[in-house]
Order: sequence, then structure tokens, then C-alpha cells
Amino acid sequence: MRFKWGAELVTSIPALDDHHKGIFDYINSFCDKCDEDGGTEEVMALLDTLDKYARKHFSYEEGLQKINNYAGLADQQEQHALFLADLAELKTTLETTGPTKQLALMAKGKLIRWLSNHIKGRDKDFVDYLNAR
Repeated sequence: MRFKWGAELVTSIPALDDHHKGIFDYINSFCDKCDEDGGTEEVMALLDTLDKYARKHFSYEEGLQKINNYAGLADQQEQHALFLADLAELKTTLETTGPTKQLALMAKGKLIRWLSNHIKGRDKDFVDYLNAR
């Protein structure tokens, strides 16, 4: 089952929303390739692209928080590091097992759950902070 973007994830900052949608799209593509028994190199390339895209997004988001003197910046950085660690774990598993349906389930369970909860929690807290200023 593919993840579908919903209104509950909209932050009202268009650039963040576009980035978040992009991350979900990469996760969906990765899971699709695992489900289709895609080649290891192809699936690893998708994970590498997801990693680069997530790092770019996190840098942008943390930059916004820094220029707005957001007190939750350090927590955001820690949370972003956890997501990147989960990605690294997926890469290690992929190298060991190759693309499998189990790996797709692992990605859906860890990455999609983390990103959804992060957006609905910490990212929306940041938006609330901006709106209160």
C-alpha cells in the first residue's frame, strides 16, 4: 500500500510541504521497487537519492528555524539525525538481503511513521511558533 498525502500533514509553508511530499514520494518509490523485486543497485540508488533529498530538506528546515530563533532547533536536529540513522540501517539491510518485501515493510513502518509523526508534531509546533510571533 502506497502512502497518500493528506490534509493533516499540511504545514502551511509551501516549500516544506513540497519537500515533505517529495520525501514521501521517494519512500513510496523505494517500497514499490522492493515489492517488485527490483535490482539491488536500482533500489540502492533510490535510497541514496532519498538520503540526499532528506538532508537537503533538513538543512532548509533547520535554516528556517535558526533564522527565526526557534528554541526547538536542537530537538529538530536530533530527530532528523534519527531519520538519517534509520535510512543508514535500511541501506545496511539492503546490502545484506537485497530488495525484499520485508525491507519495504520495514521502510514503511519506520520512515513513513517517523515522517508523519514528525510533521504532525514537531514541524507543526514550529509553524505554530511562527504564527504566534
